[in-house]
This record gives sequence, C-alpha cells and structure tokens, in this order.
Amino acid sequence: MSIKGNAIGRRSFLRRGAAVAGLGMFADLESYPQNVNRNSIPSELKITDMRIAVCRNPQAAAPAGAAGAPAAAGAAAGGRGPAVVPPATPGAGAAGGGAVLVRIDTNQGISGYGQCIGDGPPPSAVLVHKWRVLNENPCNVDKIFRKLKMHGGYNRQGSAVNAIENALWDVAGKAYGVPIHQMLGGKFRDRIRLYTESPGAPTTEPKDIAAVYKKLVADGFTMLKMDLGVARILQGKPGTMYAPAGYNGEPGEGPENYYQGLEISNKGCELVADYVAAIKQEMGDAADIPMGHDHFGHLTVDSIIKLARALERVTPSYMEDCVPWFRVEEWKTITNSINIPTLTGEDAYLMESLEPLCQARAVDYIHPDHNVIGGCLELKKTSDMAAKYSVGMCVHSNATPIGYAAAMQAIAACQNFLALEWHQPQPAWHKNVSNLADLVVKGYIPVLNGPGLGIVVNEDAIRAVCRPGEFFSDPTTYWDSQTGSDKTYT
Repeated sequence: MSIKGNAIGRRSFLRRGAAVAGLGMFADLESYPQNVNRNSIPSELKITDMRIAVCRNPQAAAPAGAAGAPAAAGAAAGGRGPAVVPPATPGAGAAGGGAVLVRIDTNQGISGYGQCIGDGPPPSAVLVHKWRVLNENPCNVDKIFRKLKMHGGYNRQGSAVNAIENALWDVAGKAYGVPIHQMLGGKFRDRIRLYTESPGAPTTEPKDIAAVYKKLVADGFTMLKMDLGVARILQGKPGTMYAPAGYNGEPGEGPENYYQGLEISNKGCELVADYVAAIKQEMGDAADIPMGHDHFGHLTVDSIIKLARALERVTPSYMEDCVPWFRVEEWKTITNSINIPTLTGEDAYLMESLEPLCQARAVDYIHPDHNVIGGCLELKKTSDMAAKYSVGMCVHSNATPIGYAAAMQAIAACQNFLALEWHQPQPAWHKNVSNLADLVVKGYIPVLNGPGLGIVVNEDAIRAVCRPGEFFSDPTTYWDSQTGSDKTYT
C-alpha cells in the first residue's frame, strides 16, 4: 500500500476535523490512517482461529480423498518409503510427521502465517497454545509472546512458539500496511547474505563435491559450508580414530550425545585436512570463497582441538557445533586453543540462553535458528545482546519460503549479522508457496517491503503436500478449550 497515497495533509486533516466537530461528534483518529490498511482497524483486531498445515515430502503426500496414499507412494518410489502416520483426528488438527505451518485468523479477515523448523515439533506443540491466543489482539505481539514463551524450550521445542510469534507479526504488518522490519525499528540492509552447502553431489569424491561448490559460487553465493563427518572420511583407514566397537560417530542415547568415546589421532586429523584440501584444489579460484565446517561427529574437546589445528592450513571460516552450545567452559577452552573462529547456538531458545556464551567470549559467533530462538523480536534482541559483547551472529535455517520470509524481515533489522543459511536441497513445491518463485537472487535474499512477511502465501501449493485432514481448511476446535495453568510460581 502506498504511503504517499494515504498521506493526509495537515490542512486537510484540520478541515475534516472541523467538519466533524461541527456535527457534534468526536473525530476518530483511526479513520484517518497514514499508512494503515483501510480495511482494518488495528485496535479492534481479535484472533478468531489458529489452524495448521502439515507439509510432507511430495512422494508421501496423499491426493485429495486418498487416505492410504502415503504408504503406497513411498513403496512406488522404491526402498522402505516414508513411515505410515496415523490419520488426522477431526477437529484436532493433524498427526505428526511433517513440517508444520501455522495460520492465525482474525475478525477483520486478515490472516498471518508462520512455520516451525522443517524437522520440527508435532502439530500439537503449536495447537496446545490456541486457547492462549484466541480473542487476543494480534498486534500485541510482545504481550502474547510473554504468555507463550514459558512453554517453549531448547531445540525443536521452541519452534512452535516461534511459529506463532511470526504469524502474529505477519498479521500486525498487514493491519498497519508495513513490513515486519519496520515495526522492529527499521532495516540495516537491503539484502540478506546467504551461505549454503553442497547438496546433490553424485559421490563423495573431491572432484564431484567441488563441481557443486563451483556452481554455487557461479550462482552468486559468497559463503559456503562443508560438513566434515570424521567417521565417514576416515572409515577403513587404520590408526586414525578410536571409539567403542561399532560406534560410527553418530549420536548415542544420552541427552547431550557428545562424549561417546570417539577420539581422532594426529594421522586422522591430517587426513581430514587433506580431504578438504583436495576439494579446494579442484575448486580452483572458487576456493577463495569463505567456507565453514560442521557435523564432525561427536568428538571430545581434545580431538576437536587437534582437528582444528590440522585444518588451519585449509583456512576454514569457522568450526560449528563442536560441543553442545550450553557448554560454556568447553567452548571457551576450544576457542582459546585454536586459530579458527567458532560458532554455535542453533538449538538455543530465547536471547538469555546465549548470553553466557557471549559474556564469556566463549565463541566468536552465535548461530541461532530463526525458527527456534523465539521469533522475529527475539532474534533482534539476541543480535543486539551479542553485539554488546563483540560477538558476531550468523543465522541457522531449515525452512519453507514462509520461514525464510520471516528470517529476512527480522535479520533486516539486526545490525550484528554475517550470513543466513540457505538449506538445500529445496523441494520443488517451495517455488509455488508464495508469489515469488525464487526468494534468492545471486546468493542473497532481497529485503521485501510489502506488509507483514512481504510475501503473498499460495495456499493451493501447500494443500498439494498435505494429507486430508491436515490443511488450513480443517478445523482445530478440539484445542479451543484445552486449557491449563500458566503459573511460574505459587
């Protein structure tokens, strides 16, 4: 909506005010908004409903009316196929097993959208909050978030609250006719820098991986990431790693899953560095693009330090998630022992959870996920907090275009920012989710200035990857009255 077209001059306003006063009536200032949706009166908005859509892999999505299609489609694709999930319960929203989108509806016909992280919580984690938001004014985003935030948690638990917060901002932006970043204080940048990985390489051979990276650089990406699964790289090479019999570097059964007894020798460290060097050699000039590393496996602090020292010769731009993000002392030991920047935080929920890391200067960059940290405002608060301690910020992501639009809006308002993850591969149906077929332009997401998220959501494209009973049109009335206590103390 054009601000210029809605602007009301001072003289015109006074003339209209005088005319109204002459009729013995009070002038309602909301009748003369300067850049507010004329079909909306923000102060009178009320949330009337909250619904969800559960998006599944295309081969697992059932056509309309074909309740048994997921298993059949999976079998047709070969292999084990997707897991069979229970049918949706009428009025209860959906069963688990897919990426959850949320839609908040209002009494004035304005709807807002958000999403949980791509491999996030079950639908019930969103819908359990429905009674807390019904009849609230969605423009009171902070007030509503404070009602919800105590029910979020680390990792995917925070994603449900985050999705609702994003949808509230989308409604508020549409009501006032402004993008979310404007309501967060305005923007620091006109485009969002992305980093990305190497999806779709036909083999793990350096030349094949390098070919994918070279294409990404040619496409405009100015920052890259390479996962370095130590156990995979060193498999079958004697004298390189030591672990309990049968352990392959993946998580164990403990809640933290990082001290599993996997150690890497000096020889192993050098072979991992050789592997990276071979890929960069094949990349040629493209190897000058900054490249970080992640997913080493659950190594001990000592092995991480040894590996980092070996990797220094291939100049990583950072090492990510070496140990759990809340292990401040371990992170400080690693950061102070190596000459490679450190980065962590994708599983953190709320700004204050990352402050101990920043306050101790235990890492060089924090790495919150925009779909987990708590929402658009919480991401901005986290960025400002990190800047106070001279710690940089990258942003983790695994999202649909709805989630990326929210990230773009929030990051635009964050001064202390380096790059956002462009998670690949992106499913083909993502191109149809909004009015923009491609959010990414030459390695960046341009900051959109339309109201709310800045995109127009295409629900038909979403319907195509939802099972019957798991789409926005299906009621969630069961959750209207599922209430409980919100006490934090007695």
